[in-house]
Amino acid sequence: MENAAPRDGMFIHLSNGPEDPHRVLMALKMAEVMSADKDVLMYLDIEAVRLVVKDAPDVSKEGFPSSLEQIKKLLEAGVIIQACPTCLKVAGYSESDLMDGVVLANKEKFFTFTQGKTLSIDY
Repeated sequence: MENAAPRDGMFIHLSNGPEDPHRVLMALKMAEVMSADKDVLMYLDIEAVRLVVKDAPDVSKEGFPSSLEQIKKLLEAGVIIQACPTCLKVAGYSESDLMDGVVLANKEKFFTFTQGKTLSIDY
């Protein structure tokens, strides 16, 4: 039996927050689409950290599932969602404020979340 080729990965960087629903929801939708057959890591910084705290607003826009629906689905699918610790602190939050399943960014995870080639998208 041959070894399966390593899965390729998608690194999705999101810096926009609730003030830009289209960018937020598009990034989450791309993560969902890619996670069907790729390893996906989402890195949220700047304003985007406000999307993954326990009291996050449920961002919505016609044509997309809401942000909280999509984040829940992504975490259930095994997508890694990391929040920048410095940006979290600047926004007035700490690690304990993160939603269950969301973790602080870890630079080593950037290099090890997939064994295949990695593509990136920035929102």
